[in-house]
Amino acid sequence: MHIGRQSEISPQAIIEEPENVVIGDHVQIKAGVVLRPETGFIVIGNHVVIDHYTLIHGKGGVEIGDWCIIAPHCGLFAQSHAFDSFDKPITLQPLTGRGITLMGDNLLEAGAIILDGVTLGKGTVVGAGAVVTQSFPMAKVIAGNPARILKDRAPRDTWEFRTSERASVDLTPPEYWPYIEQRAAFGRQLLTPADVVLDLGCGEGYLTNIFREKCSTIIGVDYCEAAVAKARGRYGLDCRHMSCTALDFPPASFDVVTCFELLEHLTRLQAKRTVMEILRVLKPGGRLVGSTPLRQGGEGIYATYSHIHEYSAQELRALLQPFAKVEITGNYFLAVKG
Repeated sequence: MHIGRQSEISPQAIIEEPENVVIGDHVQIKAGVVLRPETGFIVIGNHVVIDHYTLIHGKGGVEIGDWCIIAPHCGLFAQSHAFDSFDKPITLQPLTGRGITLMGDNLLEAGAIILDGVTLGKGTVVGAGAVVTQSFPMAKVIAGNPARILKDRAPRDTWEFRTSERASVDLTPPEYWPYIEQRAAFGRQLLTPADVVLDLGCGEGYLTNIFREKCSTIIGVDYCEAAVAKARGRYGLDCRHMSCTALDFPPASFDVVTCFELLEHLTRLQAKRTVMEILRVLKPGGRLVGSTPLRQGGEGIYATYSHIHEYSAQELRALLQPFAKVEITGNYFLAVKG
């Protein structure tokens, strides 16, 4: 088990499979906390507080970002038992997990429950006793069973680069649209009429709709349910509420995966899992086409709150190393599966 600097773990905390647990700097884990990786993993960032009697099951992997506070008696369950067969006891059926991610600066109030497959956007707050069954975007206040959005933490009357998580078809100011159109042009030139395409981080569907004109079939995926609903309503797109780290598609389903301005919104662990999922769903010889803002300054010095990690060119090439061929030009990349 790795434990960072100046972290405090109560002697009354229970940590099973410590080899599968990573704890960052300045972390407080209080009495009665139980960490159970169950052959998965639990990764805790820096400046995190996990209060008394919280239980974390990590079969599918649990990642808790920096500056999170988890109040007493919470539960994070990145796993579930299969019960498809009626001919054998449930305890003899597979235990599976897709994973849970708290992106950072999250508050889980007392008794909140987070279920498998959930990603909570940076800065989102979960009310006491809530049961979170699906992913929610950045800077929301959610509560209830099942949890729903009560309000935004950041004003949404205007679109502001430093506090917005994605482009808005209605609110993004004119000065940003040339950059969006550059992404559209880069993606269009690499699509063919026969391609079956998956657009990761589709947002409100602007680029997905443009790419639809150049390919046979396209499906959009985003972890924000409201954005997916807008994409469906405005453009009639096939867009689905889904995490990019656990894609609900069979292997070798797509000729192309597009991924524009997504990687910087993921933790580094999420990004690695996303790359492996992309490889899984791509056909042999399939292409990954996308963009991400390459880091100009030091690590952690980013222009916007929503960016979790900006890559250097060297880091991006290392992330895409599992592909047989990688081309990086400015902020754009093309990777080909072997």
